Amino acid sequence: MCNPRRVEVTLTRSLSEAWERAVRRTVAMTDRVVGEARVSQPLDTALGVPALRALETALARGVPGWEEVEAGWRHDVDGGYVIYRPEERALEIVATRADEISAEGSAEEVVSGVVEEKLSTTTRGRYYDDGYGGRTEDVARNEATREGNRQLDRLAQSRVAGARESAEREHGDTVEARAREAAQREWNARAEERRAQLAEAARAHLEAVGVRCRASFHQLLALAYRDAILAYARRQGAEDISCNEEGGVVDIEFRLPG
Repeated sequence: MCNPRRVEVTLTRSLSEAWERAVRRTVAMTDRVVGEARVSQPLDTALGVPALRALETALARGVPGWEEVEAGWRHDVDGGYVIYRPEERALEIVATRADEISAEGSAEEVVSGVVEEKLSTTTRGRYYDDGYGGRTEDVARNEATREGNRQLDRLAQSRVAGARESAEREHGDTVEARAREAAQREWNARAEERRAQLAEAARAHLEAVGVRCRASFHQLLALAYRDAILAYARRQGAEDISCNEEGGVVDIEFRLPG
C-alpha cells in the first residue's frame, strides 16, 4: 500500500425546470360596532342668556368629566353620552350599544415560472495506485461522479425552491391586501346588520340614558350658577362671602355694601 491519491471530478448540468406556487393569505379582523339613538333638547327657551353664558364660561375653564370636542363639550354616562352644542344652544343626548364583530377574508394567486441556469460542482475521490482495498482510480472516479450528481440534484432543488420562495415574497403583500379587502367587505356587511340591531336596543334605553345625561348637565348648570353668583358678588364688592356644597345643594351667602 502506498500513499493515497485523489481524483477530482467536475460536473455541469443545464437546469430548465418549470415551477408553480400558489400564494395564499387569510386575514381575520375584529372591530367594534356601535348603534346609536339620539334626541336633541333646545336650551334657549328654558335658560336665559346669562345662565348659558355662565355655563359656557365654566366649560371653557374646564369641568371634570366634560371634554371639549368639535361640536362642543361632551360628558360620558353609563350607556351613552351627552353633548352641549353652544352654537345651537342645545343638548344632544345619545344612547349607545356596542358589540364586537369578527370577519375573515382569503385570497390566492397562482404564480409560475421556469428556472434556467447552468449548475456546476466539483467532487473528489480517493484511491491507491496498487488498488489497495479495492480503491482503484475508476472506483474513486465513479464515487465522486455519483456524489457530484447528488450535489447537482440538491442544487437544482434549491434553485427551484428559491424561485418559489421569491414569488411568495414578491406577491405575498398583494395577495394579503386582497384578503384584507375581502375581510373588510365581510365585516362591513355583518356590521351593517348588527348596527341596526344595536340602534334598536339603544332606542329602548334612550329614556334611561337621558335621565343620567340631564342629571349630569344639571350638576354642571349648578356649578355655572354658583360661579356666576360668586362673580357677581365679587364685582359688587360683597363682604362675608361663603359658599357651601352639601348633598347636592349649593348654599351661597354674602353681604352687599350699603
